[in-house]
Amino acid sequence: MIGLVHCECFLPECYSLKEKRSILQSLITRARRLNISISGMDHQDVWQRTTLAIACINNSRKVIEKELDHVLKLIDHSEGIECHSVQYEWL
Repeated sequence: MIGLVHCECFLPECYSLKEKRSILQSLITRARRLNISISGMDHQDVWQRTTLAIACINNSRKVIEKELDHVLKLIDHSEGIECHSVQYEWL
């Protein structure tokens, strides 16, 4: 089973693409320690917006939900980024 999350985020303190990359790279580096795959997928040329795609593969839906919830909490507690919309997809 594959669990996928699309997370629309706002970066209110960013005033350049360099600042945006710095915040996202820090978040992605910390999130990759978990049992997930994460990448920025949209709004590449916009300073204060991004869409993160997060995927997890396991044979147990409960394990996938736990991992995805853990990474969403990591995003919520990260400085400089606010998650506005979360969409789950199960494959």
